[in-house]
Amino acid sequence: MNKILKIIGLKKVYHDLNSEIEAIKDITFDVNENEFISIVGPSGCGKSSFLSILAEIEDKSAGEIVFNKKKIKIGYMLQKDSLFPWRTILENCLIGLEIENKLTEENKEKVIHLLEKYGLKDFINKYPSSLSGGMRQRVALIRTLAINPDILLLDEPLSALDYQTRLALSDDLARIIKEEGKTAIMVTHDLGELEFYKPKYKINKKIR
Repeated sequence: MNKILKIIGLKKVYHDLNSEIEAIKDITFDVNENEFISIVGPSGCGKSSFLSILAEIEDKSAGEIVFNKKKIKIGYMLQKDSLFPWRTILENCLIGLEIENKLTEENKEKVIHLLEKYGLKDFINKYPSSLSGGMRQRVALIRTLAINPDILLLDEPLSALDYQTRLALSDDLARIIKEEGKTAIMVTHDLGELEFYKPKYKINKKIR
């Protein structure tokens, strides 16, 4: 397999006036193309900080992060769907392309195809208020895929949903990520959540 990411001795320390907190200590592992990796740990252990560092939202304190190409594209899916209520489902999914100034008719058709392919055809021109929590998260994933990222970062994407919805949506998320051939790194505090994914998409590594 081709390596898409190499992490060596990653460390993150937060400082305040009186002390410092070591959120991440000496994380080292490789990520291959098309792998789905889960990082498991309790709330407050630095999981979201790790994703923020990969996405260059936060700076690391030490260590190396090496991607397999200079201009890597990161797609970041947060815990909350953060859909804009005044925009239709399609318009929400086009936001990333608008920001990148890549909203062409061809790219728009690709997004419409994703929405149709993954069961949202009847909701393309509706607003987020008409969707269930699980469907909103599916839209959030398609919005992230719309920019064609090299790596997907998933920050506890099921944590805000009830148990039954999580069961159903885990199948959807794993299937969509696999069918679109994406590399994904997911963080979660829930070991049980990994069982949702195991039968559908292989978990290659667990880090606590």
